[in-house]
Amino acid sequence: MSFGRFYLLILLLILMLGFVGKAAACGTCTIPRLGKDESTVRTESHDKKWYFEYLFEQKNWDKMDARDAHQLHHQGHHFHDKTTEDYHHLSLGRYVTEDFKVFAEIPYVIRRSLEIDNHSILGSQQKSKGFGDLNLIGNYRFWKDDKQSLSFVGGVKFPTGETKEENSVGTRFEPELQPGSGSYDYVAGGIFKINNQRVSWTGNMTYVFTTEGAQNFEYGDIFTASLFGDYLINPDSARFKARTGIDMIYQNERRQKDAGVKVMDSGGEAILAGPVIKVTAHDGFNLLGSLLHPVYQNLGGVHQELDFEWMLGGELRW
Repeated sequence: MSFGRFYLLILLLILMLGFVGKAAACGTCTIPRLGKDESTVRTESHDKKWYFEYLFEQKNWDKMDARDAHQLHHQGHHFHDKTTEDYHHLSLGRYVTEDFKVFAEIPYVIRRSLEIDNHSILGSQQKSKGFGDLNLIGNYRFWKDDKQSLSFVGGVKFPTGETKEENSVGTRFEPELQPGSGSYDYVAGGIFKINNQRVSWTGNMTYVFTTEGAQNFEYGDIFTASLFGDYLINPDSARFKARTGIDMIYQNERRQKDAGVKVMDSGGEAILAGPVIKVTAHDGFNLLGSLLHPVYQNLGGVHQELDFEWMLGGELRW
């Protein structure tokens, strides 16, 4: 089988997987964006092997009236009335060899929600904040030619994040509202790239194996498949290259577990899509921005839906 047909099969598999299973949106953009924030030409062509990346990501949720959410809470539903979630992603990476890259990423997380449990502060704006969990990811490119490449990706998420944040009256936030998870999680998957002059494609398929964390809570395993296509706007520019395109992400989360018992109001599936812009400068500085909307959400039980998410950041190489 030719590699061209092999890539076609990968694309078809990603599309088919977008319509099966049960799942929900992943906690942050770290896993879905694997391979997408790299420039088309890798840094092994010059001496800049190290890079630092900062990305700001914000999720905006479809909030419910606090009194209605309070009723759901008392009916036994596992519901959280989130408003926004901010992630300040800090990454440091190095191209160890021509085909092997490793990076560490840690987010500073700010989660805002409406109080739906305590009667004395019902409806008040609450906020938890602190560093999230550290991701250590490796990316090994095992095959390439002039236009295409395939890579393995794998890594570990360490329980470095804050898990004991409290609300305004001193009650500990539930696990989903904490900056960290308290669990070791493991990611494995693959990345493919196709570069055909002014048009390029990047896709990834990953699976996150979760374990039990703080407060005896375990997030569900997460499968992600995504496809990003972009177009080079200014091929003749000698100072920088600007690309614009469309990103599509499918995420599937298994049901969560609380003290070993499955949470029925969890899990489900979501498909996100939207525009992306990338600017790559020849002095080692890159910019990236995106705006994604859910085009499909089929979430488990009584579950809060995502309105939209956006991201903006940059990368400096040396």
